[in-house]
Amino acid sequence: MDTDHSAGRGTRHVTVVVADEHPLYAEGIKFALHEVPDIAVVGTASESLDAIRLAVRLRPDVALIDAAMPDAVDYLTRRCPAVRIITLGTGDAEGGLLTALRAGTYGHLLKCASPGEIAAAVRSVALGQMVFGRGVGARLLAQLSAPAAQTPFPGLTQREHEILEHLADGHSNAEIARQLRLAPKTVRNHVSNVLNKLEAPSRTDAALRARDAGLGSRPILARV
Repeated sequence: MDTDHSAGRGTRHVTVVVADEHPLYAEGIKFALHEVPDIAVVGTASESLDAIRLAVRLRPDVALIDAAMPDAVDYLTRRCPAVRIITLGTGDAEGGLLTALRAGTYGHLLKCASPGEIAAAVRSVALGQMVFGRGVGARLLAQLSAPAAQTPFPGLTQREHEILEHLADGHSNAEIARQLRLAPKTVRNHVSNVLNKLEAPSRTDAALRARDAGLGSRPILARV
């Protein structure tokens, strides 16, 4: 977690916190916005809990948060509504877009957005407007018009579905962290959320329920 104590002096800036599971990406946004005169990135974080603590303490105007941090998005939209959130995602991970918007976010940008697009989005959201990055609006319309899919465990986020798939395949937290390129602590948090939402007493129980629902790729072993 990184805080810039020099931001906010003199000219009134739109203050921003950036949180992403990949620290280099968050630092890249901070660097890209450094020369924008009316925007000040006041802190960065790479884990959900740090993002929450940072936003609660600094109360930025806007928070750019990785869509893979649903806990931070949910907490801040409920407890800190004055902090306007833009989620950041990749083109192949839009499953959580509607969930994030329903939670009360102000928009969504693809991680390939240019510094100019990010700056424009931050300014718009600071004024109370909603924003969608290039191509996101079309995806949103497609999701709204598509028939509801019969997805097992609809209460889970897309990332939590990924975690459950790995549990169904019997992967350890270390294996999941390596394959999804996540911090071990982040994986532990996601596994805990999955177990809580499924009201599963153990990861084994969650894995068996996932296999019964058709998740997982490994052959199902006969149960005695």
